[in-house]
Amino acid sequence: MALPDITLQLAGESGEGVISGGDILTSGAGRAGYWALTFRTYPAEIKGGPCMFQVRIGAERIKSIGNQTDLLICFNQEGFELQHATVGDEGIVIADAESCKVSEEFAGRSFEVAFSQIAEEVSGSRRGKNMVVVGTVCGLLDIDTAEIEQLILQRYAHKGDVGEANIASLKAGEKNARENLPNVCNVDKPGPAERERILLSGNQAIVAGALHAGLNYFAGYPITPASDILESLAARISRFGGVAIQTEDEISAMASVLGAGYAGAKAMTATSGPGLSLMSELIGLGGTAEIPSVIIDAMRAGPSTGMPTKTEQSDLNQAAYGSHGEAPRVVIAPTTVDDCLQCAVDAFNIAETYQTPVILLSDQSLSHRLETVDRPDLSRIEVEDRLTVADPGSQNGSPASAFPRYKLEPSGISPMPIPGTPGAYVSTGIEHDEQGHPSYTAEVHQAMQDKRFKKLDPLAANARVTTTGPEKATIGILGWGSTEGAAVEAAEILTAQGVSAATFYPRVLAPLPVERIKAWAAGMDAIVVPEVNYTGQFARMVRADCEIPLIQFNQITGHPFTARQIADFITANVKTAAGAAV
Repeated sequence: MALPDITLQLAGESGEGVISGGDILTSGAGRAGYWALTFRTYPAEIKGGPCMFQVRIGAERIKSIGNQTDLLICFNQEGFELQHATVGDEGIVIADAESCKVSEEFAGRSFEVAFSQIAEEVSGSRRGKNMVVVGTVCGLLDIDTAEIEQLILQRYAHKGDVGEANIASLKAGEKNARENLPNVCNVDKPGPAERERILLSGNQAIVAGALHAGLNYFAGYPITPASDILESLAARISRFGGVAIQTEDEISAMASVLGAGYAGAKAMTATSGPGLSLMSELIGLGGTAEIPSVIIDAMRAGPSTGMPTKTEQSDLNQAAYGSHGEAPRVVIAPTTVDDCLQCAVDAFNIAETYQTPVILLSDQSLSHRLETVDRPDLSRIEVEDRLTVADPGSQNGSPASAFPRYKLEPSGISPMPIPGTPGAYVSTGIEHDEQGHPSYTAEVHQAMQDKRFKKLDPLAANARVTTTGPEKATIGILGWGSTEGAAVEAAEILTAQGVSAATFYPRVLAPLPVERIKAWAAGMDAIVVPEVNYTGQFARMVRADCEIPLIQFNQITGHPFTARQIADFITANVKTAAGAAV
């Protein structure tokens, strides 16, 4: 019987082509019409160390990484030792015949394939081992290799005959699987696509969204897992009339972005937790001087250098509160790859409209995972610009010395002149009056803090949220960021078990949509907050501001949640209002 979807893992050593093979396989599956979602782990060292590529493929849209491995392909013994515990009761293991021996527990559902030997026989090189693996999967799942062959030729066009050698290995792996591993595993075939689909990573989606929003200045310093945002923009932004630079450090990057934002550009930087720490003083400057800017934080496991190539949601406190004094900013978090594109546009729209820094919290799993999405219709995604002195009703005629850049408007939003246009003013991080002149009186400080914070109030009431399940559910799953897919599937598991479950995922986390969360949670027996961090940062934030009881479910394994983990936690630890187990 064919499975509705299949979760497979490639496990081996860095340098064996595990990640590149997984990327090519996923791209080929996507072009064959399958929906796909990936997760990868790789070593922090420059060379060597275990790595794993996981992809879930199916005929319907995939929401999470899957609950267990259905097909594990081991490049070496270490790959088997590290990953075999994830294999389900009916899962299959295919091991390299030369370098891996499978334990007895997999008797009857494990197979050996001489990946390196097959590659050497058909291409003259054992380096095509990963392409034999890709061909093996294609043979098992009956995926046409024609599209993958084109991908290989494109990928290795600059390496002479390497492309043809890899294609030979691919075809040999497929042939061996069809002849010697028939009916090992089957997955439902996809139907015709209603809309055009594309395969994107979270970082690629952020780049696309930022460029659509009008990004024309980027400054950044390389750091995993955000580096490919810098790399991608360096190659592309000039086509859109913009500039990308690599600065000497993250402090310089953020200072440069504020300078560009002050000058009228739509400006952005991208970093991870350590870089965000260095930017904190300048984020405070941006909030006080009311300069639009966008900061992408692709979170990794920490603290300190931590686990740079693993995923975690542990920068929320820093993003929301990381500053001396109390500096306004907006924090938003996308939940899926296509949501990364929309949230990137949202980040610029919010930064421009409210003249404030906006921090977008992604994470390693979301940044680097490939996900099949419907091609976005960019004509339907609106782009907003800041209020300038050229706009109707602004103070266009004021003398330069008296221009009220920080005028106390009812909305809290005052026109922002662009250098070289009417309305010269002083922009400073020191406390200031309406003209930007330094002022230290209690009255001015109170008025300006009111202005800077209260102008953000509409976001809490109007920003996007996604919900699933009935309005009056028994169990609520409240979360943020990339845990949404697993949470939604967990709610579906609970519903199938007869437990009414619903989910709530806001995009704007600061300012927190307090009243909307309280309205959603009203009448529920229990609310669970799954987070990939140690202390339950979002749960603490919600508990403090919304004053509602919550049950924390935290993990810091470096891996995303599975839906089954969340559902099982709720079943084991949550009771209804009547005291009965879920």
